[in-house]
Amino acid sequence: MINKEKLIQEIIQIREEIGHDYVEPEIKEIHYEDDELTIIAPDRPEKSIIIGKGGWVVGKLREKLGIKSIHVISYTDLILKEYQLELSVKHLEKLLNKKQIPEEYTTVFTNLLELLKRKQEAPYNNNIIQKYVEKNINRENIPEAKAIIALSGGVDSSFSTVMAKALGFNVKSITIDPGTIILPKQFKYNIQNLTEAINIEHEYVPTDMNEIITDALNGKIHPCGRCSKNIHTKIEEQLEKEDTTVMIFGDLLSTGSQAIVKHNDKIRINLPALLRMEKSEIKNIITKYNVKKIKGYGCPLIVQVHKKYPQYKSFSIQRVLRETRAGILEPGEALELIRTI
Repeated sequence: MINKEKLIQEIIQIREEIGHDYVEPEIKEIHYEDDELTIIAPDRPEKSIIIGKGGWVVGKLREKLGIKSIHVISYTDLILKEYQLELSVKHLEKLLNKKQIPEEYTTVFTNLLELLKRKQEAPYNNNIIQKYVEKNINRENIPEAKAIIALSGGVDSSFSTVMAKALGFNVKSITIDPGTIILPKQFKYNIQNLTEAINIEHEYVPTDMNEIITDALNGKIHPCGRCSKNIHTKIEEQLEKEDTTVMIFGDLLSTGSQAIVKHNDKIRINLPALLRMEKSEIKNIITKYNVKKIKGYGCPLIVQVHKKYPQYKSFSIQRVLRETRAGILEPGEALELIRTI
């Protein structure tokens, strides 16, 4: 049987064996399920003690215990995650109670609310969403609950596409295609693999972004803001064309009430933000659907801007730092991204 006292002694012993300083770690609580152990440390310094330099301590602990995996979470990070999930639940309940959700979408949004509550009850459990997707990805979708998904081929939008189908949306994925300088072939491979794997409709929408591209290459702008706004406008146009109410994006940062917004009878959902997903959770889910991680910044345009105009690197780094402060990215993941910039 795994208990806190045994874990603390094992960690002390492992640290001694590999030459780390003697420290008696604090463990707030533990959870063991499906051969996976979650250790909740009081804060990040205690988390670092349990993980050890380069992850050696936690790696050897997993070997000694003979279990599949160990996740170490700081309680201070967990408080933020729990609070953000609470905001998501309250806002979605408010929309449903005030009948702001069209009737044909009620079942799907109720599914979403129930999932949010399950995650809120156990925010430390990073397997809740993965198990839900595996169980429901082949469910019969609701024909009237149509949703347009902005699918770029990156991990976040790919997760949103998989999640929307598992929730019961009748999904059509749209890719705004400005050309290979913004949407290179590796993203298109991911799009093809994903849409075939989960059997959903997909359409490329060619888009002229030459003005944005020219201004960026001439050093006038950092392109991401204008590019994102352009894509959002084009998706809204597709929403009107398809006579659909719901559009879904892969934004991770707009948590709480900003993760699901109703405006002019149209509903925008940022699914990863609403579900308070972390990058590691997302990657574990979408790799099962032939979506490959693209290293660093996959957009060739921003890579060229970084090379020609180093002053714009700080704008890109700030985005990474925002996701790190929000607990979406681990510091190690953030450092890897910053190095590519």
